[in-house]
Amino acid sequence: MCVQGQEHDAALLAPRQYEDPFPWHLGVFDAHNHVAERMLSVTDLPNMKARAIAVMATRTQDQSFVADLVASHGVKSLDCFSRDTTTVVAGYGRHPWFCHELYDDSDENPTYVPSEDVEAAKARHYQAVLTPGPEDPAFWEDLPTPIALSTFIAETKVRLEADPVAMVGEVGLDKPFRLPLQWQPDAKAVRDPARTPGGRERRPLSPYNIQMSHQKAVLMAHLKLAGELGRAVSVHGVQVHGLLYDFLASCWKGHELRGKRAQDKKRKEQAKEVEPKEQLAKPYPPRICLHSFSGKSDAVKQYLKPSIPTKIFFSFSKTNNLSSEAARAKTEDAIKLVPDNRLLVESDLHTAGDRMDDELEEMYRAICEIKGWDLEDGVGRIAANYQEFIFG
Repeated sequence: MCVQGQEHDAALLAPRQYEDPFPWHLGVFDAHNHVAERMLSVTDLPNMKARAIAVMATRTQDQSFVADLVASHGVKSLDCFSRDTTTVVAGYGRHPWFCHELYDDSDENPTYVPSEDVEAAKARHYQAVLTPGPEDPAFWEDLPTPIALSTFIAETKVRLEADPVAMVGEVGLDKPFRLPLQWQPDAKAVRDPARTPGGRERRPLSPYNIQMSHQKAVLMAHLKLAGELGRAVSVHGVQVHGLLYDFLASCWKGHELRGKRAQDKKRKEQAKEVEPKEQLAKPYPPRICLHSFSGKSDAVKQYLKPSIPTKIFFSFSKTNNLSSEAARAKTEDAIKLVPDNRLLVESDLHTAGDRMDDELEEMYRAICEIKGWDLEDGVGRIAANYQEFIFG
């Protein structure tokens, strides 16, 4: 979900054919996708070759869908990854494209104050969190009544506590994103019932962006929750590479690593002071995946500083990283710099099935070629990386 308006259902080219067989038996993993956008495709899961797929929730309407998927196809333990079946890892969170539907009730002057005049209260909120502030009431009348950020985070916490493998995601920052225009009656009447409500569904884009300050408030709440529960996070970032790094770094400020001896001493002191469960409660997540990473090699270097206390993983997808020669060249430069034990692969697709398997294979093969790995070695390495990202 890294490219705005990406529908993923255009006419498809036939998948590439390879002479050498692909080692699916070693375990192939999709670190990030949006199957909850097209729930009907779940019927294809039993026929897939991938070992596990991480399905991201993005907004109010798809949180329960992801929970339903986990109930029937979820990963319960590391042992699930050794079975010859496709399992689901859940990601719960509020994507930056939908964060305007929340209001920060921790703020001294929240943008939304519940009132009998709901439309007036909505107007105040959406004019505050969108830029430029919309003036046509028809635009915000079509938008939902905002939900308190604390309420959404509390609900997300309940879902995470019910599933010890689930991660926080998809969350992040997006500079160029613009909201779609309001639904027109003729378009709404023929909308595809197979699509999860709440998305763009090919509507024209409006001129309205979401204030970066609001995106940051929503992201910070998710990062704190992940730190509290010791969960991995899948992070979205578009045209914000430096900004996103600085923001993430603010979470672990004061917790930077300062050399092996200092680290060992600090761990021993903490072990005497607190119970193991309490040691997980930190203001930053233990593991972060930068999904469909599109930064240049300099952006990779920022995240390789030895002082960073969280494990940073970089995930790549055919859809976003191999879409053009320019994208491929930038991706190659980035992958060469990413440590071997921090690479992940994803599809970022909205449907399960053969296409997902095909695109995962193509990205795996591309990474192995760039890194100079033979296929079995590369697939095995990435499988180990994925298990470390999910389970720690």
